[in-house]
Amino acid sequence: MELNGIYDDTLGTLLLKMRRAGVGSVAEFSEAMHHLRRQQLVEGIFSHAYCTSSGSDAQSYLGCVAGHAPKDCIIWSINHYLGLNRHPYVIDKVIEAVKLFGTGSGTSAMSGGKNSLHYRIEEKVREWMGKDGVILFPTGYSANLGLMSALCQANDHVLIDEESHASIRDGVRLSQARRAIPFAHNSVADLERRLALAARQNKGKIIVVVESAYSMSGDICPLRNIVALKDRYDFFLVVDEAHSFGIYGESGRGICFREGVVDRVDAITSTFSKATAAIGGFVATDAKLVSYLQWAASSYSFQACFPPGDSAAILASMEVIEQDPGIAAQLHDKNRYMRSRLRESGFDLGTSETPIIPIYVNVTSKLLRICFELFKEGIFSVPVTTPVVEAHEGRIRFILNVRHTYEHIDKTVTLLNTMARKYDLYSDQEEFRHWVSSGRQGEFAVAG
Repeated sequence: MELNGIYDDTLGTLLLKMRRAGVGSVAEFSEAMHHLRRQQLVEGIFSHAYCTSSGSDAQSYLGCVAGHAPKDCIIWSINHYLGLNRHPYVIDKVIEAVKLFGTGSGTSAMSGGKNSLHYRIEEKVREWMGKDGVILFPTGYSANLGLMSALCQANDHVLIDEESHASIRDGVRLSQARRAIPFAHNSVADLERRLALAARQNKGKIIVVVESAYSMSGDICPLRNIVALKDRYDFFLVVDEAHSFGIYGESGRGICFREGVVDRVDAITSTFSKATAAIGGFVATDAKLVSYLQWAASSYSFQACFPPGDSAAILASMEVIEQDPGIAAQLHDKNRYMRSRLRESGFDLGTSETPIIPIYVNVTSKLLRICFELFKEGIFSVPVTTPVVEAHEGRIRFILNVRHTYEHIDKTVTLLNTMARKYDLYSDQEEFRHWVSSGRQGEFAVAG
């Protein structure tokens, strides 16, 4: 298959083009994608090939495996919202834990891989989430994968927001239900329509899955309105709090807690890799369901526990979040500031409101060029394209964390203004708004 040039495709869009063209073998996919990747590496624009010289932070030197000189960059792609991966107390607790417990867990929870820190995390999460059962997973991804694959049965109706994370979709695919039914993003009306259809069929249970804050759009779920539907329909509600755990609600307990709906949400999931600066995930739910998941969720039974150092980082981060609410307040202040600067500059940020700020660029070649030019000026974020989002929903995501300074924000907005004028980004945003208002069409995206 002939390639259109290094700026015209990402690996994901190339894969979809080849599928549509009838090219189907893994060998053909691999050859074409490897060729494109090598071209992009030579030019230095393949973002996945970069690594930091000093770890995840708001600013670091980025190097490329193709041999390009490292560049000092403001980094906008890191999910450590509260910067606790650099907090002295957190680091000291990790060092203590590694000295006491060693580096790895060595086996799964079912085989004795848990240590006392894991049990303390379970206790703390039960307290925060207001549930009597908590089960820990090696990652946030495996938490959703394990819950959905074990929960969904053959005759169930599984309704998920169309921007649901890949871990949710993959869990449903691995379950006996096999497939999920998407409803329009954050549309309570469309969800109710599908609930009514499912209820009339009277087969299996109905499961609804949403995220409290969405990773690609930066907007927040209308949780109270969705919970209110439980007055008319019988369904099991799962809420993924990955992008709200630690930064919203009293003491970081999340949006379910903030909205006062914890008791009506049947299962709350999250990752520890964002606000709590480690790795791992959890499902908070009824204690009886936890007993079932321990045996039925393969991603729990057959994966090693997350290491002691991460356990210590999670506990220390939760302590800091509880004791110093000013850190989250700083994050929200900077979020408001950056959003006001962008709106003053003419950018339409849509319905986004979390520390995830999307700038829409609906032409892939333009999106890649802009990301590359920003990188050359010391601003790093990654292009988000098909198949992670729909074809007309390409964007650059700017993920704020508390370690970003106001100077970082000002420099970034100034350069975005330059890119907007050069590439006419305001027209792209107008086209995107028109496309959304006319009804989203195209292949179903997989949010990440």
